[in-house]
Amino acid sequence: MKTRSNERLCAQAQKGDENARSLLLEKNYGFICQTAAELYRSMNLGESDLGIEMDDLTQEGSIGLLDAISHFDSSKGIKFLTYAAPSIKNAMTDLVRSAFAQYEQRMTDKKNGPGLQKVRLDEILPDDERMLRIEAIANSAAKSPEQIYIDRETMQELYEGLGKLSEREQVYLLYRYGFTDDTEHTLIGTAIHFSLRESRAKKLEEEAMDNLWLELPWWF
Repeated sequence: MKTRSNERLCAQAQKGDENARSLLLEKNYGFICQTAAELYRSMNLGESDLGIEMDDLTQEGSIGLLDAISHFDSSKGIKFLTYAAPSIKNAMTDLVRSAFAQYEQRMTDKKNGPGLQKVRLDEILPDDERMLRIEAIANSAAKSPEQIYIDRETMQELYEGLGKLSEREQVYLLYRYGFTDDTEHTLIGTAIHFSLRESRAKKLEEEAMDNLWLELPWWF
């Protein structure tokens, strides 16, 4: 029996075929699980207090895929999964944002409540721990937060510039752009990791990047 394409299944589902709708979800469930795993890892949800499990993300992703069915237009020449992918990821991200907003409200209501992570930028890092973090970028082959903008020959200047930032800015950028674990983390994922409000994390990042550029010789 010939396997029906995503596009054909979607067309049948749009006409009210519930079996086609179920088959479309089953056919693309692997992609949904892969997207959920990547988001779960990049946002460090396993170490947070948000209470979000992988199954929660896959469930929301499945809803996102099903929501995309009614809006898909095959005449535009785009593949169904390409069209549905943003809807899948956005549904998962909305779940995380909602849980994070509830966490922020709990922290507002209870100032001394437990944080999402033990890692806090407000804590002063011991000198030895700080040096270990800085040494994580000592290798010229290490991943750069601005790798797409900076050529390999400028890496040493980047390292020196990072070393001139405040401890808070250094630790934030090292984590945000994957110096410590070779994984570039999302803004909200970094906010969760450091128990910061998303708006505060965004402001800190903007200030840190501005200060970093001021320390780079090619800025002048």
